[in-house]
Amino acid sequence: MFGHDDERMSPDAPIRPLSGPKNNWYVCPDSLPFVQVRRVLTTRTDGRRVRGTLRRTELLTATLRVVERDGVAGVSHRAVAAEAGVSLASTTYHFATLDELLVAALTWASEDLTAELQERVNELGARPADELARLIEHCLVYRRGRTLAAYELYLLAARRPVLREAAAAWLGPLNEIARSFTSDAHKAGLLVAALDGILMQALIGAREFNRADFDGLLAVLR
Repeated sequence: MFGHDDERMSPDAPIRPLSGPKNNWYVCPDSLPFVQVRRVLTTRTDGRRVRGTLRRTELLTATLRVVERDGVAGVSHRAVAAEAGVSLASTTYHFATLDELLVAALTWASEDLTAELQERVNELGARPADELARLIEHCLVYRRGRTLAAYELYLLAARRPVLREAAAAWLGPLNEIARSFTSDAHKAGLLVAALDGILMQALIGAREFNRADFDGLLAVLR
């Protein structure tokens, strides 16, 4: 994927992103990962730093693909290296422990999801319920894989203390989004909990997505 075999053996071997299913961050230029990489590429920095940032991006993207396909239990340095098409040495070089890799992936996925949600909420029109429904539908349909991976890692934090700080970090921005609909902090917290429940139930097929739910949900907040 990255060129000759001898390049794969070096953690800092040059990365030449190609088109293909494994380069999701590359083919989705509006995603936060792409913006982060593009920002690094347009700043004055040495080639080693650029290569390191690109490699970490590939590894985090690969981690989320493994989580989406096989669940958190399927994540290992070897599995991520194989998914990214790099050597095992490259993966362990950038993420020495599995916990470090999972924390980075959880934080990255949460920041990406939150950035998209915040951008959409900032564009709310005269029908907030419709906009909120579209926002949740976007997570469930167009970004389902990323959302599923984020929730898998999110729930893992219940059993892995090292992940809790990263998992809790995305609740702050979600509460900001909720406060776009109500100035009552308690009600905003309830809205976040309700959206969490809707997303979770829809992901496991326990509840079908219904736009009418959001009219009723926001009516409770009034």
